[in-house]
Amino acid sequence: MENGKKVLESVRGFIKRTNEDHVGAYSAQAAYFLILSFIPFVLFLASLVKYTPLTYTIVQDAIISFLPESVQGVILSIVQEIFNRNSAIVPLTVVTALWAAGKGCQAMINGLNTIYHVKETRNWLLTRIRSVFYTLLFVIALVTSLTLLVLGNRIQKYISVYLPFVGRILGQILNTRTFLVFIVLLCVFLFLYKMLPNRKATLKSQMPGALLTAMAWMVFSYFFSLYFTFFPNFSNMYGSLTAIIMIMLWLYVCMNIVLYGAEINAYYEKDFRQAQEMAKEFLEKGKDEKEMELEDVFDRIFEEEQKKKKEKSQKRKES
Repeated sequence: MENGKKVLESVRGFIKRTNEDHVGAYSAQAAYFLILSFIPFVLFLASLVKYTPLTYTIVQDAIISFLPESVQGVILSIVQEIFNRNSAIVPLTVVTALWAAGKGCQAMINGLNTIYHVKETRNWLLTRIRSVFYTLLFVIALVTSLTLLVLGNRIQKYISVYLPFVGRILGQILNTRTFLVFIVLLCVFLFLYKMLPNRKATLKSQMPGALLTAMAWMVFSYFFSLYFTFFPNFSNMYGSLTAIIMIMLWLYVCMNIVLYGAEINAYYEKDFRQAQEMAKEFLEKGKDEKEMELEDVFDRIFEEEQKKKKEKSQKRKES
């Protein structure tokens, strides 16, 4: 019964904290700005992928892995158009795309700062530049992961020549696409929780929220895709806007998942800090008591020495 009460109190405390931190509002804000920056981001990412060994087929498979089926059509049409286009990337277009995509990252920073109860004291311009930089790192991470999917078999064969056991393990990992997607998502969320808020944190402390967020992201995307596969009547309601509405809905729920993961980290970090403070106070109290005991011992020794000296002096006087 006591354990059940503790769990219930923890759940109530967590829900109360999420309501106070306005997780839903910040999720909507982040989703809105990500929608605005979504097309520029996809344009930039697809343009960058053109200059790697990746083919349209590989990119198509990656999009199918990461995104639900209901929103794949819009993204695939943009990517296909860019792959068919022979024009080079214009530097101004790259900067514009990154700046627009960084706006969505800035919205995430605002939400995470609120969740971790820290104020944004960093320079606004530097923060915006950092948002663009983080977005660029995210793009590089995606391109690198996609490249590994293409060149992974060659790497596995090369390693198998010198380390057959490691090569077999790597081959099994490469054959498990879901596992690779999970690892990429886990690394991305660890990076988000550690670097975006205006505070210092260790990767270890952010692991619980990142793990749960990566799993929840994949599970939701899977069931979201199933829902629109078995219930296609959703398109009858919104018509030509169906794809955009589905992307907005998917992003909104995914942003909720990301921020709830941060709430999990923040909530249990708070409990852990309280436990640490209580333990520290207990140790300091015990230390103080020991010091007091030692002081009493020294006082007693000093008093006994003084008594002995007085007795000796009295004996001398009497003699």
